[in-house]
Amino acid sequence: MQAPEQRVIGGHELGLRHETLHLLTAPAIPPRHGFYDECLHGEVQFSLGFMKPSPLWPFGHAGSFGSPGAGGSLGYADPEAGIGYAYVTNQMGTSLTGDPRDVALRDALSASAA
Repeated sequence: MQAPEQRVIGGHELGLRHETLHLLTAPAIPPRHGFYDECLHGEVQFSLGFMKPSPLWPFGHAGSFGSPGAGGSLGYADPEAGIGYAYVTNQMGTSLTGDPRDVALRDALSASAA
């Protein structure tokens, strides 16, 4: 099995340095006032511009990183499982912390990868 930083996408190596992947998969460092987000009304962790899994936004393993989008979209990479996940919709969702359709897909993906 290839090292996570050498896996391919569309037939091309990502070319990530080991140090870069290590930083992306490292735990988020808490800000001075903690992880609580006043807009989302819960703890949300970010590191290097990417969201990290948390009780409010569970996805992948602890080293996963990704980004939510408008209307319930979510994309993330889980190097430990070798999974890249993206959920997009053509309709704006109404849930602030995870479109129910996305959550069901992520739960099924997690169950099948276990």
